[in-house]
Amino acid sequence: MQKQTKGTKGKRRISFSFMAPRAREVSIVSDFNNWQPGSHPMKKGRHGQWTRTVFLLPGTYEYKFYVDGAWRADERNSKWRRNKYGTRNSLIEVVSK
Repeated sequence: MQKQTKGTKGKRRISFSFMAPRAREVSIVSDFNNWQPGSHPMKKGRHGQWTRTVFLLPGTYEYKFYVDGAWRADERNSKWRRNKYGTRNSLIEVVSK
C-alpha cells in the first residue's frame, strides 16, 4: 500500500508499506529503481509493518515487494498490470497535485 504527499522539486513523497511480521528482509522493487532488490530496503516496525518512503516524479510506476527472496505483489492495491512473466506488478500513479 502507498500514500502520497508533496515533496520537493516536483517530486512527490510516496510511502510504501507491507505487512510481514515473520520476514527478515523486505525491499520495494520497481521500474523506478531498475528492479534492483537491494536498492530500496524497507524498515520493519513494531508489529511487522515494513515501510519505505521514496520521492518520485509524476507518472505511473510498476512495483513489487521482494520478501526474503520472493516477489510479492501489493495485495492491498487493486491496480495492477500483467508482466512478461505472467504474474502481476502493482501500479501506482503519482500525481502532480
